[in-house]
Amino acid sequence: MIEQQVRTNLEQTLAKIEKDSDLLVRTVAEAATAVKKIRTAASVGDFQKLRHALNEANQFTAQLQQELASTTQSWNFDEEDYLGGLGFQQDLLSMAEQMGVDLIEHEGTLFAYPALVRVHPKEMAVTIDRVRETRLRPSLLVKRLKDLQTRPYRFKPHEFLAILYSAYSIAVGIRGKHLLGTGIVIPLMEIYELLTMLPRPTFEYTRQEFARDLYFLDKSGVNQTKKGHLLHFHASTGIKDATKVLSVIAQGGRLRTYYGTSFTSAA
Repeated sequence: MIEQQVRTNLEQTLAKIEKDSDLLVRTVAEAATAVKKIRTAASVGDFQKLRHALNEANQFTAQLQQELASTTQSWNFDEEDYLGGLGFQQDLLSMAEQMGVDLIEHEGTLFAYPALVRVHPKEMAVTIDRVRETRLRPSLLVKRLKDLQTRPYRFKPHEFLAILYSAYSIAVGIRGKHLLGTGIVIPLMEIYELLTMLPRPTFEYTRQEFARDLYFLDKSGVNQTKKGHLLHFHASTGIKDATKVLSVIAQGGRLRTYYGTSFTSAA
């Protein structure tokens, strides 16, 4: 039953443990005071005060053990199982609603535009835009997401466009160099696979991050490379396989999808 309470009320459970810890601190202080009395009485050989201080210290120690056992019991659940299930996401979504933050789950990732939140149960951590965070109290995480939403997101559209064009050129070249410049449509998932084949020793570039970068590029209005190649996005008309379509929760909670891209000459 305790596990179920933690699953659905993580914020309340942590608040209770925080409050209980105040009692623990107070009891520890009282026990420490009693121990100091033991030392003082022993230093002068005051039998009466020594016996009284020993009894007092034992009482506070027993009280501390009882309070600590109760606090420990409040946190008696499987952390990895909780983080890997729906409980943690539900707690975050509930807290986000209370705090007025748009947080939406999509394809196993939490979107709080422009931030992406991924849960890592085995590490007992989350990443917010690749930044690892082990402080998982819902109110703290949602406050951080709210703060991030007030800051301008750093995105370099020209740099990303150049990377996109390079990968597109490779994909077209595989089909035949004579197709370069013809505006052939290449599925964006194919381009993503090409990008993720490159060595990335410091981080994993997820398809959700790629979809978000496509949205930022689309939103920026930057669509021409330095050599004059124009970018075009193409809809997934007739495509039923969802794995071939990239989707992202855009600003305002709207779902944006991307299927293919092409580049043509500006001339």
